[in-house]
Amino acid sequence: MINIYNFENLNSFNSFSTIELIIISSFLLALGSFSSSLIFRLSPSFHKFKKNILFSRSFCPTCKSNLSPLELIPMLSYLFQFAKCRSCKSKIPIHYFLGESLFLIVGLWVLFTYGKTIFSLIIITIFFIFLILLVLGYKYFYLPFSLNISLIFIGFSSNYFYFAFVDNNYLLVFGTPLMFSLYGFIFGYTSLWLINFIYKNFSNKDGIGGGDFILFAGLGSLFGPFSLSIILLFASIIGFALYFLQKGNSNKQIPLGSCLIISSFLYIFIKKNELLKNILVI
Repeated sequence: MINIYNFENLNSFNSFSTIELIIISSFLLALGSFSSSLIFRLSPSFHKFKKNILFSRSFCPTCKSNLSPLELIPMLSYLFQFAKCRSCKSKIPIHYFLGESLFLIVGLWVLFTYGKTIFSLIIITIFFIFLILLVLGYKYFYLPFSLNISLIFIGFSSNYFYFAFVDNNYLLVFGTPLMFSLYGFIFGYTSLWLINFIYKNFSNKDGIGGGDFILFAGLGSLFGPFSLSIILLFASIIGFALYFLQKGNSNKQIPLGSCLIISSFLYIFIKKNELLKNILVI
């Protein structure tokens, strides 16, 4: 059974024409730009502008002037405008440029590896959601319910219809891809809920946000229950690293959701390349 992990790498763009690569690259840049825009529009600070999240025109948050089509060209507009708004000369956050660049690089790598397959579409869609959750979680400690639910839907549907993250060993345990995702969903939510329940009994306050429960459930529906201990381990290591980088400031919160997203990338990379295979059962 072919899945994302054991798919034989194509390592080639030979199946794409030059025109197709140009169109695909433009589409990936547009997706990267859209993800950066959604990060801003889904952030708590956007509400003060009293604009529609999806249908309002792009604008400068400093001077509130609408952006022209030329100012919306991914990457190029940032460079040609020297990272400044044309109207008020305020600085454009670098995450717009980085998000567009990263999306192009990751998207082309996915196509280089998986070609014109459903796996390419699945991974690019997951990366789109991951990128938005990563930034929102880190900057605002906010994980939108709609994105978490979308991740759960993708987990169940991609595994049920395409066995995306399911291999034969897992089927021997769970029987069907649906049960693989279902057990992952249940274990993901209840495990973090239980950790927070124990913490709250000792400290009289929550240590984990409700959005983290749903995110971890979504990761479980994607990668299955066996993956979650490894993902949580990596996330804990990343969290401790962030804590020490903040010089041990105990009043500074650690964005668990962002740590879980980064550790999920690590999990996919390790699983795909069969790293630590003889050390960890993942």
